[in-house]
Amino acid sequence: MYNIHAERSAGWSGLAFLVIVIVASVLYGGAPPGINAGAAAIGVFLSTHHQIALVGNWLNIPASFFFLWFAVGVRAHLAHSADPGDGLPLYAISGAIASAAIALTSAAVLAVLLLTAVPTDDLPGWWGLYMILGGPILTAATVVFVFAAAHSMRRHGSASQGLAMFGYLTAFGGVLSTLSLLIPAGPMSATGWVTLILGLGLFAVWIIATSIWLIRSGGTAAAAP
Repeated sequence: MYNIHAERSAGWSGLAFLVIVIVASVLYGGAPPGINAGAAAIGVFLSTHHQIALVGNWLNIPASFFFLWFAVGVRAHLAHSADPGDGLPLYAISGAIASAAIALTSAAVLAVLLLTAVPTDDLPGWWGLYMILGGPILTAATVVFVFAAAHSMRRHGSASQGLAMFGYLTAFGGVLSTLSLLIPAGPMSATGWVTLILGLGLFAVWIIATSIWLIRSGGTAAAAP
């Protein structure tokens, strides 16, 4: 049975997820070294931000909880409006689950860097793994989630065309930001401003818009027989 209250709570969960991510980002205390940074720069960053980065890194755990409940709400709304055999809601939730798994794996790598005595010569390799997982690989998984949701919204009319089109734009921006996997430095690198706008910026706005859609829903899905 369709549960409008669970869907609205999923919308609030999406906003809570975004707040936690913003707080965690602030706690890291500034821009991290680039993916091709040397051991000295990485070591200075980790030692300078050690305690507060641990807290920020831990916040990935509750953030994942809230994100997954948000994704469940999106999937429920999409599935209520879609045909029983439509695979888009399942495709969307699969992308969300993969996103959470990758984010937690990235957090685990950072925890290794913060809590263990990684040999200096190994720091660049561990740091590169952390940046790749938390950057283009994570973004690729979120693209699956966003694109599938947007396509289902447009196909079945479960949300406004404006939200569906912005979902397409967000997914396209995410795909472009994954090019940071090929570009180690500059504005299109993992920490570059273009990548942050295309990957994180658009995704954050989409989370806000979709969360509001879920909170205010009731609309199409709730009215359907």
